[in-house]
Amino acid sequence: MMNLVVIDDEKTKRITMTDALRNKGYNVESFASSILALKFIEENQVDMVVTDIRMPEMDGFEVLEKVKELKGNTAVIMITAFGTIESAVEAMKKGAFDYITKPFSSEELLLIVKRYEQLKNLLDENLSLKRKLEERYSFHNLIGKSKVMQELFEQIELVSDNEMSVLIEGESGTGKEVVANAIHYNSPRKDRQFIKLSCAALNESLLESELFGHEKGSFTGAYKEKKGRFEIADGGSLFLDDVDDIPMSSQVKLLRVLQEREFERVGGTKPIKVNVRVICATKVDLWEKVKDGGFREDLYYRLRVIPLKIPSLRERKEDIPFLVSHFLKKSGREKQKFTNEALDVLACYDWPGNVRQLENAVYRIAAFTKENEISKEMIPRDLICGEKQKQRFSFNSNEKVELEKIIDDIEKEAIHWALEKAKNNQTKASQILSLKRTTLRDKMKKFGII
Repeated sequence: MMNLVVIDDEKTKRITMTDALRNKGYNVESFASSILALKFIEENQVDMVVTDIRMPEMDGFEVLEKVKELKGNTAVIMITAFGTIESAVEAMKKGAFDYITKPFSSEELLLIVKRYEQLKNLLDENLSLKRKLEERYSFHNLIGKSKVMQELFEQIELVSDNEMSVLIEGESGTGKEVVANAIHYNSPRKDRQFIKLSCAALNESLLESELFGHEKGSFTGAYKEKKGRFEIADGGSLFLDDVDDIPMSSQVKLLRVLQEREFERVGGTKPIKVNVRVICATKVDLWEKVKDGGFREDLYYRLRVIPLKIPSLRERKEDIPFLVSHFLKKSGREKQKFTNEALDVLACYDWPGNVRQLENAVYRIAAFTKENEISKEMIPRDLICGEKQKQRFSFNSNEKVELEKIIDDIEKEAIHWALEKAKNNQTKASQILSLKRTTLRDKMKKFGII
């Protein structure tokens, strides 16, 4: 039942309204003072306020303004003098739900209150259905109604309670870290530490120091003792991203921790025992790397006790509308909507950078669009199927040419081609393009591919 507040400095009228509402089962608090009423509204859940316009301390319009500031969803009914239509119109413009003119019967007031109650119930029901729909198609910040994503949600629920190692496989930008978060925070270890480390771009000595820590003076620059990620994560979970980049010599030490649950810091001799669940992620086919001799087979099986495969965005394009809506909401632009034609354009594109690329694209499009409705004409040309190839070299003497954009387009396409040829192995892709691996990663970040 709804909670109501009645504000009127005339005692008889206030009591009459309060009794009539209470007799219908509503919870009602009544006040002669608008200041005391506003204090109560600020501190309590109030669904509706019934207030007179003419009052000594604060008039009804000021009350209306304050209520909307304090509780934007609280409805307000204004009581106006007979024949003052101007006051009624002003009240509605300022956000009042309705008005009632003096003299009025209790039945008239109850009719307005009942009408709002029905509307509120309908809005609450719609909100509940919307939340249920969002819950059905989301899982710990993972969004998707497609069959492959629903299956992934079920797998995450099943493996989260397990203590075994998990290997998450998926292309760059598919959300491997989000899946790792879902596993940890849905597990019995959720209240313990969740430590993360990217194994990419770390040389052997730095990686081992990050994983296992080091003793003071163990190498140049080791001015004090340092705990490693395994030690910090004791009792919780450790997420190793880009595990395929771990050097062979470090793989041996990682294998020992997984087998024996103990290690020594760099430069140390004292064994340190830990209880850590390891969750790893790779953007490449790790088995192919094993066959090529770049990854230990015994470590592969230790890490891949439970394998999880994240589908690429091109394998679940039916999820794009839900993802777009989620990213608009996440960026505080819920009022903006993509038209169905605009969503069709986004669905046509292959999204080599996957969900991360889509997220960046949504933010970019929304930021440069003032209108609430985003049409297909507002989609950048580089996201339109076939447009990139048609536009790149269509020069003529009457047009200005953005040379930097043309070069960026060519570089971006070349990187996609190399990654596809190298099966998303960044080291091989950098060799194909004759680039340093760090340079390739910088360019991938620039173009939203990573």
